[in-house]
Amino acid sequence: MERRDAKPYVLCAAAALGLAVFGNDTLCFFKNIYGAPCPGCGLTRAYLSLVRGEFFLALRYHPLFALAPVVLVVWAFRDRRPFDRFYRSDRFWIAIIVALLATWAVRMVLYFPDVPPMDLNRSALFMRIFDAVR
Repeated sequence: MERRDAKPYVLCAAAALGLAVFGNDTLCFFKNIYGAPCPGCGLTRAYLSLVRGEFFLALRYHPLFALAPVVLVVWAFRDRRPFDRFYRSDRFWIAIIVALLATWAVRMVLYFPDVPPMDLNRSALFMRIFDAVR
């Protein structure tokens, strides 16, 4: 098995945490940098709502919240049948990506920039740079 360097992951996590601590209200790296929500924005809120028994609120925060455990199970059992077939299937991963991007696009049209979690982060790095240049 090939050894991977953990430095990039640690640096990204540290940067996201640093941005969140210094004036942002989200841990989303994408939203903290660009200001716009990422395709996964709302997943944490969805799971917190689900834990509180608020299923429909969880669906509002992210309609594909049930997809994450499926992907996690496929990844965790990738060397066992029948999950190995899904893990090695390009169609499976393309379907996941298309579903996420399509859902993100619809949510951007319906909710952006005012309805959380699809709201605009005005304290994001690019937003602050843009405001300073203007």
